[in-house]
Amino acid sequence: MEEKPKAFGIDFTKCPNCASKKKLANEVLLKQIEKGNMPKNSRAFLYTHQSIIAGQPGTWLSAPVVISFYDVCVDCGTVYCIHAEIQTAVQGGKNIPKSGNPFSNS
Repeated sequence: MEEKPKAFGIDFTKCPNCASKKKLANEVLLKQIEKGNMPKNSRAFLYTHQSIIAGQPGTWLSAPVVISFYDVCVDCGTVYCIHAEIQTAVQGGKNIPKSGNPFSNS
């Protein structure tokens, strides 16, 4: 039986500049949860970035993709990565990960 690779994910819970835990998108989300507009298990971020770690196209069939999620510190304005994970991209676009919320339970 083939063993599945373990998923890699890392969360950055504090601003690297001032150590605040308050993030802009998360603060907006918390207000929406309070109003009943969003599920309690929701997570928030402002934007994502994907980087394929591979050589020239045509020389690989699949390659790791680093997906980073960013937010802004409410206290000092620093933009920083709040979550990063590695997925696999398959050439031809069949399994290239879509930007989205990696924190959702669905």
